[in-house]
Amino acid sequence: MPKKKKKVRILIVDDEPAMREVMRLILKNHDIVEAASGYEAIRRCDEKKPDLILMDIMMPRMNGVEATKAILERYPDIKIVAVTAYATHKGKEMLEAGALEVLEKPFGRKKLEELVTRIVDGEPTKAKQRA
Repeated sequence: MPKKKKKVRILIVDDEPAMREVMRLILKNHDIVEAASGYEAIRRCDEKKPDLILMDIMMPRMNGVEATKAILERYPDIKIVAVTAYATHKGKEMLEAGALEVLEKPFGRKKLEELVTRIVDGEPTKAKQRA
């Protein structure tokens, strides 16, 4: 019998509840954890040890760049993808902070599903291809 793939734990970090809900519904086959801020994202990482984080960039108090740096300092193996409407302005900053890729809002269901599958399966990311 083929080995059953373990469910991937994904932390969705966005200060907009509607955006978290959209991503949660698209990724319903995964183990989803949510956070509404960078600070909460760090706490959730301590509690839940996610495999992948979908990190909004523009959030109050602690933005995605700051949260990404703090999380990767503690958990260097966690994969982080920046999710933003400001990809041209902030995407490079997130990649420099350690994000693997930048997913630009708005995005479709298929694009998000393919991105998650690719990263979970360990395929090369845009950041790795540039290195």
